[in-house]
Amino acid sequence: MKRLLIFFLALTVILYAMPIFTLGFGRDDTEQVQTPQLPEEDRTVGEAVLVGETESYDRATRVTVCIGGKASDMTIHDYLCGVVAAEMPASFPEEALKAQAVAARTYTLYKIKLYESGTPTPESHNGAQLCDDPTHCKGFCDLAAKEKELWGASAEKYRAIIEESVTSTDGIIATYGGEPIAAVFHAASGARTESAIDVWGGNAPYLQSVPSEGGEASANFHASVSVTADRFRALFLAKYQKADLSGLPATWFRDSARSEAGGVINVLVGGVRVQGTEIRTMFGLNSTNFKLKTTETSLTFETTGYGHGVGMSQFGARAMALEGKTYEEIIKSYYTGVELTLKN
Repeated sequence: MKRLLIFFLALTVILYAMPIFTLGFGRDDTEQVQTPQLPEEDRTVGEAVLVGETESYDRATRVTVCIGGKASDMTIHDYLCGVVAAEMPASFPEEALKAQAVAARTYTLYKIKLYESGTPTPESHNGAQLCDDPTHCKGFCDLAAKEKELWGASAEKYRAIIEESVTSTDGIIATYGGEPIAAVFHAASGARTESAIDVWGGNAPYLQSVPSEGGEASANFHASVSVTADRFRALFLAKYQKADLSGLPATWFRDSARSEAGGVINVLVGGVRVQGTEIRTMFGLNSTNFKLKTTETSLTFETTGYGHGVGMSQFGARAMALEGKTYEEIIKSYYTGVELTLKN
């Protein structure tokens, strides 16, 4: 249990340090933190949840969010509407949007509980619990100010759709062992999602590699990044001075270790072993699932998928919803062994 708690804190630190690539229409301290149990009045829910029979949790609970550098107070309902609008197209199927709302609500409470347990909030939050920076928390769109910019003449229609995705899942979160999970998500994976241990080096029982379809519907599913050999040398040697990048680029990469999902876990580059996430960040790749093509003067990374690949695939959620799956089925498919819990 201690090892698991330490990983949860480390995962939070990692999520602050690296971007989480979502659709974005508009994520080493090892100090142990005891994550509190959910209150006893919370209960697990089955396939059908009649939120209307209880007081709205989302509208009764308030959070502070740093928006544009200024702390703002709002209900979780209003915050989640802004998050879902920023993170997933309103044209996606209803059940996919509901799954996005549940994931966003869960991640919000996961982070707030960590802060309440003693984890300091970043200075960039300016005292707020959350922020609108997707590399720290989640993207956020102020619908009152930007709905016309987002959706034009269809603003009223799409705002109602977003509101419904949040209202119909009011208070519902994904839990593991009675605790809200780090419900991370990404735009599109390949045939499988990545496990947390392969991407971030620490295991979370609910962030395992699982089958995923529908990623190819993303415009960014296949992409490529080309860099000259000289540029590669300059960027790589600035961080890894001991690497030997003499000779042709075809000789630089050796002995790559790949995950079950196909992502590069680590690889020898010029005799130095580096993480696939380092290569991705250094050269702005869409994912760690890449193949390399070289010439005498250039390197081209061809990627599959978009994002870190861990947790829920947004395009995978879309595909499942189009197949008639419910948001409960989507959440439980992407987050292994979780329960859906209704807060009230």
